[in-house]
Amino acid sequence: MKSRFVFAALLGAALVSAGAMHSAAQDGQKKTPVKTAPKKSTEQKQAPKKAAPKAVQKKAEPKKEPQKKTTPGTPGLVAQYGDWGVYINKTAKTCFALTQPKERQPANVKRGPAYFFVTTRPNEKLVNEISIMTGIALKEDAAVALEAAGSTYPMYVKGTGLWIREPANEQKLLGALQQEKEIWLKLTPAKGAETNDRYSLTGLTQALERVAKECP
Repeated sequence: MKSRFVFAALLGAALVSAGAMHSAAQDGQKKTPVKTAPKKSTEQKQAPKKAAPKAVQKKAEPKKEPQKKTTPGTPGLVAQYGDWGVYINKTAKTCFALTQPKERQPANVKRGPAYFFVTTRPNEKLVNEISIMTGIALKEDAAVALEAAGSTYPMYVKGTGLWIREPANEQKLLGALQQEKEIWLKLTPAKGAETNDRYSLTGLTQALERVAKECP
């Protein structure tokens, strides 16, 4: 179980570092005003006229955003299927399908990002492990379950994470999820009222097929 927590922490950091960069190409586009040479007094002797240098208008170069560096072992997005992305960590040979909630209720509750992922680690002979990082500290003795295809699957609660309580039913749960278009996950935080997250399951089947291909 400890390895699960370590992997989840590393994944969260990697996802933050892989965020989209904003362009600053339009910054500094104002042109430099042209200064005119002052007029000379008629009383002064006229010196040989020199052509006034023309003000050089330099085009402001767009600011360049520093490129995000990835460290060895950082998972990278290789494909997107519907609402599910497929990520691969080539160094540790880990593949996972990942999605985030489409809706979170109540909307005014403060919490961190949530991730629902299905992980395969061939070196550990682990295939399609279901886990959810909820982004909020949970009440550990609360009853939490995923409901899909008419069946209920109790989840194990630890901190902000969820794992299926009966690993023997994991593949059955995965098959049930692929029969649904979406699921709602009811959560009981350690503090505060119950919350609900809605996850789309569009693209899950294709994402799992890609994971199986990349991490056989």
